[in-house]
Amino acid sequence: MKILFQILLLLLFHCSLLAQSSSLDSSGLKIIQIVHVDSLLGTNGEGNNFQRLLGSVVIEHDSVHMTCDSAHFYQDQNTIEAFSNVVISKANGATATSDYIKYTGSNNTAFMKGNAQIMDDGKTLTTDELTYNIKTKIGSYNKGGTLQTDSTTVTSEIGNYNGYTQQTYFKNNVVVTNPKYNIESKELTYNIKSKIVKLLDESTVLTENSTIYTKGGTYDSKNESAIFDKRSTVENENQIITGNTLTYNEKTGQAVAIGNVIIIDTVKGSKITADKTEYNKISGYGKAIGHVHIDQDSGKTQLTANELEYNKKTGYVKALGRVILLDTVQKTTLLAGVVESNEYTKFMLATEFPKLISIADGDTLYMRADTMMSVRVKDVMIIKKVPSEINKKNKTRTYTYNLLIADSSFASENEQEPKLIIANRHVRLFSDSLQAVCDSFSYTQSDSMFRLYRNPIIWSKNQQTNADTIYMHTKDNKLSELNLLHDALLISSTGYATMYDQIAGSLIDAYFIQNEIQFVHVNQNAESIYYAKDEGGAYIGANKAEGAEIKIYFEDKAIRRLVILNDPKGVMYPMDKLPDDQKYLANFKILTDKKPKSKAEILED
Repeated sequence: MKILFQILLLLLFHCSLLAQSSSLDSSGLKIIQIVHVDSLLGTNGEGNNFQRLLGSVVIEHDSVHMTCDSAHFYQDQNTIEAFSNVVISKANGATATSDYIKYTGSNNTAFMKGNAQIMDDGKTLTTDELTYNIKTKIGSYNKGGTLQTDSTTVTSEIGNYNGYTQQTYFKNNVVVTNPKYNIESKELTYNIKSKIVKLLDESTVLTENSTIYTKGGTYDSKNESAIFDKRSTVENENQIITGNTLTYNEKTGQAVAIGNVIIIDTVKGSKITADKTEYNKISGYGKAIGHVHIDQDSGKTQLTANELEYNKKTGYVKALGRVILLDTVQKTTLLAGVVESNEYTKFMLATEFPKLISIADGDTLYMRADTMMSVRVKDVMIIKKVPSEINKKNKTRTYTYNLLIADSSFASENEQEPKLIIANRHVRLFSDSLQAVCDSFSYTQSDSMFRLYRNPIIWSKNQQTNADTIYMHTKDNKLSELNLLHDALLISSTGYATMYDQIAGSLIDAYFIQNEIQFVHVNQNAESIYYAKDEGGAYIGANKAEGAEIKIYFEDKAIRRLVILNDPKGVMYPMDKLPDDQKYLANFKILTDKKPKSKAEILED
């Protein structure tokens, strides 16, 4: 009887295998085929009918090949549960392994649990639980997983993988590791074929030279380019760059930041804000456009402009459009249409209606000229114009200054080297206590000395001074000494329209206290006319004198004593006998029409 029962089971098993010889069920779906088992047991109970397959189980379905140690086969559901050492493979496709797999033939889907792994053309996805479609090569997990592709590893809590499109999706505690970069993100996608990473939420990208913080963007590791379309920050060794949009190409070196851009130089302590910035790492060229503002050395120097160009390699900087340069240490403000400078030489050139405002001891000095420049004193003798480029249209050559295009060999560790400010053409100065005009001008910050060249004229209270060249010494923005060189004339108003105290000579040195004249020394071809007063202060006559040298002492802005040295000559004219032709020296001329009238006149464009 026992032998008969065993034969019956074998016959039933054989019939079952024969029943599976058809690969399609009644609805036309491909059914799971049992190729080999060592032994088979059938179970039946409460609608949960299955066959238990034991030992060297081999199953095939729709070009899918599966092996395992044991399995439960639900024939009516076209489903199989495989246990221990489960391996699923497909011709020219992926291989999946796991401790447990539930495979549904109707949709080619495998639920994998325990050491689940998919290997597909050099890519490996490892997780504890995975739902994977063998046909579409789409898998997903939500309990943590790792994708390994050549040199890139991605781990996350949640992930999706598409073997055909090579597109992957990862969420929650995403970490991407690559020899060239690392990424930490809340959410991203990664295309294995194109090597493009799309950041969908807060992310940190670490490269060899920088750290990037962003909430969204695309990183193309194959082409070494990036576009961050959400507000992002890039930090490198020397700079921190923030913008609403950042793009960068490692191969070309080109970087662009757009929208409320902030650039902080952590070495120099400078800060740049703009609407847009461009920078090329290879060429060193950069540009900032729209509401450009630079804050250097924690507010010591500030610059605003409509546009800024700079080249890190050459040190060249060019600011354009309503440029404002503020130096809080020197208490100066520079206004101009264009400002160019060189980081290495510290040379600066301002053009297009430049104006300089300087504040000292409560008094403000306003100056304007056609051009202004700032140069280190040690470089004054080497500064010169050099050819720049040729305009192809009209074949004209433009020129620049050699110190604007100088290289890093001109750099100096001494940031506080004495500088000279030079102004050229139509120079005009105005303050409450002093006004001046000339054709060219220089100012040394270290000794507060002004040098005025080519027909300079200075007005101070009731005095007018002119000569071929004038050196003007100031202290706390107040006049302390004047050196008048060649064809010098100093005029002081007496308060009467036709009466002026006058001093002329080849060389005149005048000394002041609080802008009031105290002493004058005239050397060579000295001449003077001054109006003498009696003890009551009434004018009694005009004293005209000449000699090789004259010393004049003042009190309350009037001549108190005059000393003529070396071949003195002089004559005293009573007021009622003063000839008209003796009222003025030969080079006397009132030049009030040339005098700047207000700060508004200096500041106007």
